[in-house]
Amino acid sequence: MKKSIATILSGILITLFSGCEGKNFNLPSLEMPDLNIPAFDLSKKSLDRNLPRVENVKIMSSLSQVALEWKPIRDRQIVGYRILRNDGKGGFKLIQVISDPYVSHYTDENLNQSVYNRYLVSAYTSDGRVSLPTPINVPQTNKKIEAVPFVTAVSGLPNRIKILWRIHPDLRVSAYVIQKADASSKKWETIATVDKRLSVEYIDNAVKPGISYNYRISAKTADGVFSKPSKVVMGTSKLLPAPIIGVMATTNLAKKIDIIWKESDAVDKAAYRVYASDFADGLYSLIAKTKATHYTDRFDQDGATRFYRITVVDADGLESTKQIKPTRGRTLGYLKAPNITAAKIVNNTVELKWSQTDPRTVSYTIYKKYWDGWQAKKIKIVNFKGSTFIDNKIKPDITYTYYVIGVDKNGIVSEQSRSVNLKVEGMAKKSSWF
Repeated sequence: MKKSIATILSGILITLFSGCEGKNFNLPSLEMPDLNIPAFDLSKKSLDRNLPRVENVKIMSSLSQVALEWKPIRDRQIVGYRILRNDGKGGFKLIQVISDPYVSHYTDENLNQSVYNRYLVSAYTSDGRVSLPTPINVPQTNKKIEAVPFVTAVSGLPNRIKILWRIHPDLRVSAYVIQKADASSKKWETIATVDKRLSVEYIDNAVKPGISYNYRISAKTADGVFSKPSKVVMGTSKLLPAPIIGVMATTNLAKKIDIIWKESDAVDKAAYRVYASDFADGLYSLIAKTKATHYTDRFDQDGATRFYRITVVDADGLESTKQIKPTRGRTLGYLKAPNITAAKIVNNTVELKWSQTDPRTVSYTIYKKYWDGWQAKKIKIVNFKGSTFIDNKIKPDITYTYYVIGVDKNGIVSEQSRSVNLKVEGMAKKSSWF
């Protein structure tokens, strides 16, 4: 009975292959029924049913590779082998021609075995004849890689988000692929591949303070097979401290500017930073660090103007943003110059009068200049109170120059008044008014 069945099947195969040159045909088989092999090009190769077939085919497979092994045909007509694989559309495609009859192995890589899982192997001769193909099915013994079972994101860290996951139970896993997307976007970007199955952590430093990001992880095997992505988790880095408010700067102090501001409400504040510039829209430089809510900026000159911005830094080194509008400070400026109202010589005595023009003035400095022969003389009279100066230390035929400077309680001086010139002609009594 068995012999009769074998005879019948042989007859069916011979009938199917006879007269089908250049056509698509079906190859019934007890192992793989209804095989459609349109890629077996018989317009260039003629089928010879008398050629020895490839026998004793063995299969080894992994998640992405299939290895075929067969017994080499010891027939001098055979010069190599042709290997076809199903194309996922109901037919077969030639994927390899081996031009050495002694070769007995072939490995097909980067496969999706749920689609590509059937092969045909035949021998061929130098004159274009091909043996009947031997069909091979790839056994579905390898389970797919499951998704990473647990993933979480640790938020609230400074300038970073920490991703943790559970070790994948599948021993074939060799690495994890980390993907990231903005919270408002579905565009995923691969940011890292973490080697070793026992690794369970990745820290993303490419984040902005207070911004949320989505993450997912895929497991990867050594031969390049990926699991489905894990569940999506969201992480957010630590917020920057809130900007400092209430910044004020003085404009009425001598040779210094006091800056004050409201205390930051950051619970982990570490210090404040004071930035200054000579121009409102200029480059601001760090001039001080302090834990107090005030700072004194000192100057050597009067009438100095500066602009300030204040920030707070927390215990993790995160710094708040600067104020959009800077705060202007100024030291006390120069006084207004006194106004000389009269200058005359009475009874060989100089009488000089002026009026106060700045309410800050508390005293005056009077300057007297003249030539004594070939020597230039300059006399300075300081801390003078009042607004009339009498000078009887004068000589005839000498021109004297006078001017006055006001001084405030801080020692800040005014510009000098206008200069007046007086001269005694011999011993005559003359007066001059200005």
